[in-house]
Amino acid sequence: MKNVMISLLTGASVLSLVACAPKRYERQSKPKTATSSAVKKEKKNTGQKYYQEVLERYKAYESAITAKDQTDLQNELKKIDATSEEYAYVFNLQTLGSTNEWEYAFDDLNQDGNDELLIGDGKTIAAVYYLKDNQPTLLHVAYVASAGGYRASLDIFDNGQIVYATWQSVNPDQELTLYSLEKGKAKEEKKATIQIGGNQTAEKALGISAKKLDLSKLDWKTFDGTGDSKSTAKAEEKKSGIFQVQVSVADLRIRKEPSTSAPSAGMIAKGTHTITETVEADGHTWGKLESGQGWIALEFTTRVSGNTESAPAPTNTKTGMNLQEIKTGNFSSVAGVWKNKHGTSIEFDAQGIVKVNGSAVNGVQFSGFYFKEGNLHGVSRMPGATNETPILFIPSREGGSESIYWSKSDATNGNDLYYRVD
Repeated sequence: MKNVMISLLTGASVLSLVACAPKRYERQSKPKTATSSAVKKEKKNTGQKYYQEVLERYKAYESAITAKDQTDLQNELKKIDATSEEYAYVFNLQTLGSTNEWEYAFDDLNQDGNDELLIGDGKTIAAVYYLKDNQPTLLHVAYVASAGGYRASLDIFDNGQIVYATWQSVNPDQELTLYSLEKGKAKEEKKATIQIGGNQTAEKALGISAKKLDLSKLDWKTFDGTGDSKSTAKAEEKKSGIFQVQVSVADLRIRKEPSTSAPSAGMIAKGTHTITETVEADGHTWGKLESGQGWIALEFTTRVSGNTESAPAPTNTKTGMNLQEIKTGNFSSVAGVWKNKHGTSIEFDAQGIVKVNGSAVNGVQFSGFYFKEGNLHGVSRMPGATNETPILFIPSREGGSESIYWSKSDATNGNDLYYRVD
């Protein structure tokens, strides 16, 4: 009996030591049938270190584009294949002078133990990378071309499937490709073509029964190359003054601080909201919500307290390019002569373009204006023309010059950027 008691006490002591051991010892000692919660904890960051080179590249891209340093950007782009989608995507952003408020997140989309890298703005996906033999591999990028009408999008579903869509602004046909990620590879499952605005959805055409992944639930971070999320706002002096704005969009994000890289505080509900302070930061005019929830970008709202006009669009320009006025058809803030590197000139008055290369034109029409990345996009149609020409109004940033992109070309070398000369 004494021997039995000694054996039991010895066994209890061993169990006690194992229970108190550090996690490193625990992982070494656990059998392969570890609990699912422990396995999930280990999987959380699996493979993330292999994406560090991609994060460092995008950090360098962002720095060069913001500083308008083409030399640095070209040196960075030399590190990748000039025929790759990443190269074309970044080159397009160089023309726009913006990195689309880049953020990134990791998620194990196909539950294979390796995380995928998602790049976007927290609401849409711009690129998806996965691991192939522990090497980061690009699936596709999604963007709107600065000129020429090319479009591409990426939609991720909660079962891990990914839909890549491409189309042209002048063509209603949208080409769809369905992918599933397997361990170390991306498998093309199905292709389909649908018409934009038609009765058939991508889900129906491709036989998808899953729901789209809720991107707002991912842990989005800014590109500082380390994986740490931080605010990059350079806020000016805050201005007090209470007024109300009308929110009509369903996906306007609330930020905890007046910065595009500040943590999200959810989406604001449609309706009328009271603003107590405003501040200029990260290319936006931010309004502080009276409710205390956080800050919203005011250019996506309409001011209703004693003024039915939209809140002024943010600019950091010395000459005052007013994007909101331009959107409503008032071109006074860009009145004057603008020239590109080819020597081509366009002249605006308050109504729009009145001269091209010094020759008078009448009746140039503008339509389709929308804000994106702090710029104003739209299309123009010359008198008698059957095709539209994309036009892009780009306010100055970081002390640079404001510019106008006006061309049917997909060229992204900056030759079709017009700068104010008079």
